[in-house]
Amino acid sequence: MIETHIRKLNILNGSKDLKDIPKPRYLLILIVCIYTAVILLISFKVMSYGFIPFDDAMRHVAKAVSGKNWTEILVLRPEIKMDSHTGWHKILEFIYQTSGCDKDSLIVFSVVSLFFFFCMIPLFFLKRPEAWLISVLIYSVAHFETLGRIFFGRPYIFTMAVVVFLGFVWPRFKSKPLPWRPAIILTVLIALSTWIHCLWYMFALPVVCFLLAREWRAGFVVAICTLVGVLIGMMMTGSPIQFIEQTLRHFFHSFGEHTLSRQLVPEFRPFDGEMIMVMVVMGFLGWRAIRKEWNLNNIITPMFILAVVSWALGFLVARVWTDWGVPALLVWMTLELEEYLKRSMDSLSFNRVWLAVSVACVLFLSISSDYNSRWTQNIPMEYLSLDNPKHKEWLPGKGGIFYHSNMFIFYQTFYANPNANWRYILGFEPSMMPQEDLAILRNIQFLNGSIRAYEPWVKKMRPEDRLVVNSMSIPPIKELEWYNAIQYIWIGRLPKN
Repeated sequence: MIETHIRKLNILNGSKDLKDIPKPRYLLILIVCIYTAVILLISFKVMSYGFIPFDDAMRHVAKAVSGKNWTEILVLRPEIKMDSHTGWHKILEFIYQTSGCDKDSLIVFSVVSLFFFFCMIPLFFLKRPEAWLISVLIYSVAHFETLGRIFFGRPYIFTMAVVVFLGFVWPRFKSKPLPWRPAIILTVLIALSTWIHCLWYMFALPVVCFLLAREWRAGFVVAICTLVGVLIGMMMTGSPIQFIEQTLRHFFHSFGEHTLSRQLVPEFRPFDGEMIMVMVVMGFLGWRAIRKEWNLNNIITPMFILAVVSWALGFLVARVWTDWGVPALLVWMTLELEEYLKRSMDSLSFNRVWLAVSVACVLFLSISSDYNSRWTQNIPMEYLSLDNPKHKEWLPGKGGIFYHSNMFIFYQTFYANPNANWRYILGFEPSMMPQEDLAILRNIQFLNGSIRAYEPWVKKMRPEDRLVVNSMSIPPIKELEWYNAIQYIWIGRLPKN
């Protein structure tokens, strides 16, 4: 395979034999092959464990399989009228309908394709691709909980990849005349991110960081690409005005209707500062000082500022750091390492291959390791399923409502029953619930799941509705009869008589 690609490259260069290929290019091809191989091996090794992301990837796949609108799946506020992740669901629906694959295969596609896309972008920019592998390895060892999010098969990974692309491409925007091809590609990627993901307004953050770095020309180009890309992405949704209104309302509702931070979904809560990564960054800066190569112009770049600003904002919302700061920091670390490798290791040295092989092997072992059952924790998981005769009788009837206060119940049950004819009171974001039901949920959360907080839902229940409660023993709600479907999962319904 490698020789075939090399021979094709030789033909383009007028060479007829492998030995005629220039050594630097030959080494680069070997390193690129090592790089690509380890990325593929990691992704398929992770999926070979039977890994299924435990949150939104499930509902994205189930949504695509069901072919339904969210109004047919969830009990929603009146103003929620469209799908915020239009593009991602269109892609999954297309793959599902054309390939005939099952739900699990669609999960594999989600995880592998997004992880591969995120990791392959640096290959188009780096003369020392091994620098990216080293950066990912450092982050993997230092704080895998955050890095592991690139395996969750969710649309935000596409946005993270766009940040990586921006981090490597922006220096080209400083030159005159403007290189139109990278500018067009950046615009297209931002448009796709807006269509696939829905946090279009967050693209203002990198633009602000370019201004803080005083990169006026590049910042202006990035701002224009962002504006045009976001507008195109909104048009691609088919309802741009409604898309703007709904995403902005969702933003304010998500953060404005709670009393305690623990009532928010985990990724909207503040983070702990990731002090290990702060120490890693300090180590990079100290390493540069020891080498006597301290130069603020090389350090205080838009990507470094984006990482620092995102880290600071992470104390308000963790997602700012994980989605914007982490890819920016990986880019900054990679460029620091590439600069050092260029000076310390000759481009003709075969030691580059040994370095790439060594880093690739350690990276594969560190990520693919099933430490603390991070890749196999879902295997013993049981689902409430219509395919289980014991569960079927106790699941909601036609047109029923599934009352519950745990989003993971929604993810797992919707994934197991994408075509079920009931709706869920709580889906992937509490702020989308009707105001009355959201108030009930917030009270349940405030009282740490107290049974008496479920009473308003019990009073609303119809014969076809069901209440699901996490409890070690039968819930003391006498108005309902109960069935222990799964360990610690109880289903309640009104008595049939």
